[in-house]
Order: sequence, then C-alpha cells, then structure tokens
Amino acid sequence: MKKKYLFFLLALVIVVLLLIFFLFFFERKRTSDFKIVSEAEKVEEAKRYGDTVVGWLRVEGTNIDLPLIENLEGTNILRDDYDFAWTNSFPDSKSNRPAFISHNIRNVSKNPVVGDDTMFRFEQLMSFIYPDFIKDNQFIEYTNQDGETALYRIYAVSLLEDNQEASYSDTYTKEEQEEYIKKAKEESMYDMDVDVNSGDLLLTLFTCTRFYGFTNDYSFRVDARKLRKGERTTLAEVKTNDNYKVIKDRMEEGEEDEPV
Repeated sequence: MKKKYLFFLLALVIVVLLLIFFLFFFERKRTSDFKIVSEAEKVEEAKRYGDTVVGWLRVEGTNIDLPLIENLEGTNILRDDYDFAWTNSFPDSKSNRPAFISHNIRNVSKNPVVGDDTMFRFEQLMSFIYPDFIKDNQFIEYTNQDGETALYRIYAVSLLEDNQEASYSDTYTKEEQEEYIKKAKEESMYDMDVDVNSGDLLLTLFTCTRFYGFTNDYSFRVDARKLRKGERTTLAEVKTNDNYKVIKDRMEEGEEDEPV
C-alpha cells in the first residue's frame, strides 16, 4: 500500500512539473524578445550627414535600423551614402500618427525575399507579406523627435494602391484617427487580435512595391500603435483574410522578378 502511495505521489509530481514546463514553454513561445535599446548615440551620429533627424526606427525580425529624417526643401531622398527613412510632415510633441517612407529597390519579386542582410532601407519590410513571419515578428521600436523611445505593436499590414498621402500629416482628430483605424483594419491582409482606438499613438511605415507589376502605383503599408502602459509584448494571433487571397494567388503565378 505504501509503495502504491509513493508511486501515485511521484506520478502526481511528474504531471505537475510537466504542466509547469509546458505552460512556461508556451508563454515563452508567445512572447516577443524584442527589447528597447538606447538610440541616442545613433541619432547624434546620423546628424553628420546634414539632414534634419527626427528619430530612429528598428523593426523586429528585419535589418531595418535607421534614422528618420524630414523631407525638407533641398533634402535628397535619393542619396545613397547612408540608410534612412523620411517623412513629408513636421512631427512634434502633438503628433499622434506620424508616417515614414523608405525605398524598396530590389525586393520586387512576386515572392519577396526574407532574411537577406545585404538589403537596405525598407527592402526587408516586405517580409511582413508572409503569415509565418508576422506570427513571430510584431513590434517596432520608434524613437520620436523628443528622443523618447517606445515599442509599437503592429495591428495591420496592407498592400494596395496608395499614394502615401498619410506621410504629409502627423496630427489627427479623434474622428480622423477612428476612421483611419477602421480603414486600415479593413484593408489589412491579416486579422490580428490587437485592440486599437483613437486614444492610441499610431505609427505608419510605407514602402513602394512592384508586386503587381512595374507600372502600378502600389504601396506596402505597416500600421502599428504604441504599447500601452503595463502591456506585455505577447504576440497577437494572426489570421489571413480575404485580402490575402489575391496576394497568395499572385505569389503562385511564379517567382520572376520585375526589372530593377
């Protein structure tokens, strides 16, 4: 009887330990390791190129790690001596939806390349076209014009005809924010369980794409909102929706690149 009791007790301990292990493993698997780092030195270093630096940007899972500049009169957004993204607005402490643009020169296949570290600017932003990628990479580090650094959570990813007009304004009313959020979610190729409202500080990233052909005026857009106080970097659930079907069909047509 005593042996049976000890055996039962041992089995119970093993079950409890296994349960703790699996719960711990699941929690680790669903939490991002993307951390905030200080970009102050990088911001100061970038100023030596002569542009008006208004922040810094890092995007999880990519090699996007670059200064943000204002596109002022005389700014050369085609210069190639360093990597940067730009805005056509004038962000300040009142900005609640800044938008930044950078080039995508080479990643123009119907099946965009992932993980090529020779890519620069926003070429690796196209990685978010893959469901398996965004399931594991959902955060952006944004340092604003005041030097404040925070994480932003992605809530929508879209590939659509867009002239990137959003980059010309960075301060919106509550109604304008609500309208934009609703539209961004409707246009997104993913349904993500991320709560976002007009009280959140938003961030939009744009890059050009020839995914639908060389002559078409399409943009790849990633929308995010600032991580709320006390909010953890738990990864959101991601599901493709009807918008993704068109993209998937295009990918299945082949891998031939458009001419650069």
